[in-house]
Amino acid sequence: MLRKLPALLLVILSIFVQVAVGQSSNIDFNNLRSDELSDQQIVQLYQRMQDQGLTISQVEAIARARGVSSVEISKLKSRLSQVQLNSEAENSDNGSNNRLRVADESQLNKIKQLQQNEVPVDTLGFLLQMEKKSRVFGSDIFSNQNLTFEPSLNVPTPKNYKLGAGDEIIIDIWGAAENTYQLTITPDGTINIPNLGPVFLSGLTIEQATTRLLDKLSTIYSGLKGANKNTYAQISLGSLRSIQVNIVGEVNFPGTFTLTSFSTVFNALYAAGGPSDNGTFRAIKVIRDQKVFETVDLYDFLVEGTLEKNITLQDQDIVRVDPVVNRITVEGETKRTGLFETVEGETIGDLISFTGGFGPEAYSNRILIERNTKTERSVLDINYPEESNTSLNNGDIVNVGKIIDRYSNRIEIEGAVYRPGFYQLEKNSTLSELIEHAEGLRGDAYLDRAIIYRTKPDFTIEAISVNLKELLNDSSDVELQKEDRIKISSIFDLREERTIRISGSVIQPGSFEYVENITLQDLIFEAGGFKEEAAPYNIEIARRVTDTKSGVLSSQIAEIISVQVDNGLGFNPELQETILLPFDQIFVRKSPAYEDQQLVQITGEVLYPGTYALSTRDFKLTDLIEKSGGTTEFAYVEGASLERKFDRDQKEVELNLEDSVTVQNVESLSKVGIKLQEALDNPNSEFNLLLQEGDVINIPKKLQTVQVRGEVLYPVNVRYDDGKSLKSYVSSAGGFTEDANKKSAYVVYANGEVDRTKRFLFFKSYPDVRPGSVIIIPPKKEKPPMSTAEKVTLYSTIVSMAAIVTNTIFQIRNN
Repeated sequence: MLRKLPALLLVILSIFVQVAVGQSSNIDFNNLRSDELSDQQIVQLYQRMQDQGLTISQVEAIARARGVSSVEISKLKSRLSQVQLNSEAENSDNGSNNRLRVADESQLNKIKQLQQNEVPVDTLGFLLQMEKKSRVFGSDIFSNQNLTFEPSLNVPTPKNYKLGAGDEIIIDIWGAAENTYQLTITPDGTINIPNLGPVFLSGLTIEQATTRLLDKLSTIYSGLKGANKNTYAQISLGSLRSIQVNIVGEVNFPGTFTLTSFSTVFNALYAAGGPSDNGTFRAIKVIRDQKVFETVDLYDFLVEGTLEKNITLQDQDIVRVDPVVNRITVEGETKRTGLFETVEGETIGDLISFTGGFGPEAYSNRILIERNTKTERSVLDINYPEESNTSLNNGDIVNVGKIIDRYSNRIEIEGAVYRPGFYQLEKNSTLSELIEHAEGLRGDAYLDRAIIYRTKPDFTIEAISVNLKELLNDSSDVELQKEDRIKISSIFDLREERTIRISGSVIQPGSFEYVENITLQDLIFEAGGFKEEAAPYNIEIARRVTDTKSGVLSSQIAEIISVQVDNGLGFNPELQETILLPFDQIFVRKSPAYEDQQLVQITGEVLYPGTYALSTRDFKLTDLIEKSGGTTEFAYVEGASLERKFDRDQKEVELNLEDSVTVQNVESLSKVGIKLQEALDNPNSEFNLLLQEGDVINIPKKLQTVQVRGEVLYPVNVRYDDGKSLKSYVSSAGGFTEDANKKSAYVVYANGEVDRTKRFLFFKSYPDVRPGSVIIIPPKKEKPPMSTAEKVTLYSTIVSMAAIVTNTIFQIRNN
């Protein structure tokens, strides 16, 4: 069975067996082929080769020396090359010119194919320019990864296929005798059948080879012939041989390529990257036995889709791509644009067919050709198709223009019709016909005036006014012209948007669209009805004062109407309701006797901290202390503080206080300095503040520390000592820093009050320090550095003053 094992695997088995066997024990190595190996096994094989210092080329040379077929070598070499390229791409340096950076999977596949055909890696930089699409018609098929022209190996052997060295012949014998032969044609053109000897097959077709083999085999298998035939044989082609094809001339990668024996001209061109920008697509020559065997025109495939001359290549064939002779540039409104190639006898009509024909917006009656003469350039106007037989010269630029962006018969109607839009002039030659085809006027159409905007020959616009009432009475009609635009306005377009607005104690205040005969009750109903706080007996309507057209200025700017809604929102046809007019503004007042519950909160050292409701309008601090059970023996009353919340307009903002005694958005509360002890001692004094909705009173425990913050060496909390001054507490924090602003030191007391350092002449008076105080030493204000202009001004002033002083001294001495 070792004869069936691909020889390449025998070469690498000593390297691969420990890895492959250890991790892939389910693989049958006796029948293993390279394309049966997993990607992981290929990667492991490549890493082991690297460790052994072997390159892909060295492994290939060893394999060839052992007689491995070119097909097997090509398959495994391709997969190893892909692993190598992936590794190089990952380790690629951005500044390196010696490594190829693989942009995407499609480039990787192209590189794999090129390396498989022994194209040097340093020439693969061509792939980095794949995004820059060539303008040459047909060049894209040779960079299209979905179109490879690879020959199918899963089809019956072509009848004209001639066997040669490297082809594998499979002979299956069954019946009275059974046997199978897998034999490869040697370089001498023969196969060696055991017990029969060599049989020459090179140059024969598969049918001719079958006849010769059956004749030879019948000498050892007599049942293959005769009247009593009881043995049968089938001859088929196994692995294909490889052929060497030379591709020269104007191709992207000229050289010698190893291809399968089924390969055609297109396969060879694809392997070489196709013709270059200077290569011909119309006359590709296949040279065999030193003669031009066939000339292939790629346009047969590109334009017609035929492959009649895409012949099968033979070993040592030469594919030659000559330089292009006649190239034409096509621009403008054709389905394909770019660089096209013509041959002798082809005309501009042929060129247009190469482009796929004219585009949908092409002006095909005239084609402009720019042509080079011996001394200068010239232009040719071609009337198409009358002059479609015009011949073309190398370097011609053919330009197909675009139709004019205008309409020969378009009219438009917009506004108060049921089907506004564009219409055909011929079917709507008058305004009445156009309105009829637009399904008529809407009910809101303004009939006293419509406007036709007409484009004059000099492209200026004029307005033509039309009375639609007269038009509808058949008293007049208007002839329309192309590009007329008819505007019919709605009555709603010609007046201010009419609304009414309600505010105050309704559930959904806001603006509403005005409708005819809407009443006050209707509007309140639309606004969701009254709130509980509403006073329906005190509703005001502010109505616009209309222009009396007298020209006299009146002092009245609004009419105020007072209304009562005592019967609720139910409809009663016997009761007269107030009809509203456009732009009325309605105000529903709040009842003066209605109040929502107002909540305050007390925390800290009281018997019953929590949330309390204000019972009277004059509910004060001492009332809350009394209601919460009074202060505890640990309370520091002098440090009690009050926090009150304000919005941006300094108006009170409602707090949602829950049973959990939590105040939402406490961070927006601001402290109010209070003196609770004085309020308790004298409830009638000014210190006993009136409480407001959302107030939070906090009575702390007795405080025994003082905080020192700001520009001190070591900010710290210091134990309170009644005999210490502010400077003593600062000393306990290490003293002032160099940036300390001593004269601006201030103290924030526990109750929220603030006191600052005062100065009188050269004396400083520091504020007292109490338990729970925070001493803050602010930094000095940084003086901005002087600008260049300020420095120049200062120096100029100093110099000027020095000059004046010097001059004065000289004058005094002289006198």
